[in-house]
Amino acid sequence: MPDLWMDVDAALSEVPVNIMPLLDDTDFKTRETGITFDQAGMDLVWNFVTTGGAFTQTAVTPTSAGNYDWTNQGDGMYTIEIPASGGASINNDTEGFGWFTGFATGILPWRGPVIGFRAAALNNSLIDGATIDVNVTAMAASVVTAAAIATDAIDSDALAASALSEIKTQITDALNVDTYAEPGQEAPPATTTLVKKIGYLYKAFRNRITQTSTTLSLFADNASTVDQKATVSDDATTYDRGELASGP
Repeated sequence: MPDLWMDVDAALSEVPVNIMPLLDDTDFKTRETGITFDQAGMDLVWNFVTTGGAFTQTAVTPTSAGNYDWTNQGDGMYTIEIPASGGASINNDTEGFGWFTGFATGILPWRGPVIGFRAAALNNSLIDGATIDVNVTAMAASVVTAAAIATDAIDSDALAASALSEIKTQITDALNVDTYAEPGQEAPPATTTLVKKIGYLYKAFRNRITQTSTTLSLFADNASTVDQKATVSDDATTYDRGELASGP
């Protein structure tokens, strides 16, 4: 991975020349903090490798005003300007990886950071922006075609048939396999599920029922607990059975 990413096809005003402070070649530790564009013995080279693997080296002459302005950033660190185009030596017009190497009188040889140059949209998406910019028009023409869709599309008839068979299986299980407990001790609600309504019909058909002159009682499965009851009366003209309520 490169040390830095920058936008390709853009004029860059401050491209790092060195990755570590420039050092004196006598004691190997004193930082050279006053190097100028016209430093004696200045030999600056731009090394570049394309994404296809082509390597080039280009001599660059720093200037104080022009396409390759040399800037002292302090503490032995320096940068240089690289134009997008029109420069006498190098231009920022190709995707790839570049770095400076150099030496000057009294200074140890140095190397700059490896810089990756790629489309600004990639840097905006991966570094500068909050979202990834996806341009679907950049997909190859052969990626999605009518023929590919027709070949790989889901068979809607087969899918519908499969869904209907699954629904049929679930309905059959609900009616013929699944079991349901009979309603318990409660006042039968006016609004309830179909399962419970059918359950009350079956409970009344199956379970014990007693009838006195005043009360109808519907028992639980144990035949001893009254789950539902209703008041009844007969005035010799009309038999009246009231609404079922909760037992006992």
